[in-house]
Amino acid sequence: MNRVLCVLLMLACPGIAATVQVQAGGAVAHAGRLELADGARLSDAALAARPLPQAYLLGAAWLRPGLLAAQQRLKAGVLFDLASLQRQARADGRQELAATAGAMAGWIDSLPVTGRQAPALLDPRVVEVNAAENRPLASGDRLYYPRRPATVRVVGAVRQPCTLPLVPLQDARLYLASCKVGDDADADSLYVIEPDGRVFVQGIALWNRSAPLALAPGAVIYVPLRERAAGKVDARLNDDIAAFLATQVLPGAGAE
Repeated sequence: MNRVLCVLLMLACPGIAATVQVQAGGAVAHAGRLELADGARLSDAALAARPLPQAYLLGAAWLRPGLLAAQQRLKAGVLFDLASLQRQARADGRQELAATAGAMAGWIDSLPVTGRQAPALLDPRVVEVNAAENRPLASGDRLYYPRRPATVRVVGAVRQPCTLPLVPLQDARLYLASCKVGDDADADSLYVIEPDGRVFVQGIALWNRSAPLALAPGAVIYVPLRERAAGKVDARLNDDIAAFLATQVLPGAGAE
């Protein structure tokens, strides 16, 4: 029987076994397509890719085509809300808020929809012994291992997004002194998106100040819009923006 026909019909033919095809990129020994046995799990791909010693495991990303549609809807919802906020601010004569919403919409529109599963444990040996994290793969999945950055970024309701040198053990809120926030920034909280995609809300006002939060290399600080303004279009707008930012990957070769 023809081998192609065997595969199409899923028949038990000698010498033919189903496979899962994934891609690996970044700081790995085996970049490109990886062909794994059917039923392969995250550890199988991570071990086959063989991250190099300089790979930044905390910033590694698992990119899944199955998540693209949901993340595209999330992005579209954020852009719709920001456009609504911009129109409302113009109608109310709040030109600075309108400009901030427009700038944020343009920035978010430029970001890709990645399909990143965040957070995900991508240290090959650690995930191998962690059954809960060692999830099944699907054909088309990609693993990306960046190199360790030495910066953090401050984005959102700021005059200009900032890329700042990482200061070891420095509290997240102290980075705001080096990146001027806008008048429509929330004065009570900020969001921290760690390189593995985890999101934290940190209180920064005197009445709600959180414990100091040191950042990992490559972290992103999202300065949210003032809740009173954002809540007029969607009470979850800042949460949704932070959730979308958590799907982004660290830049570098192989991140495309």
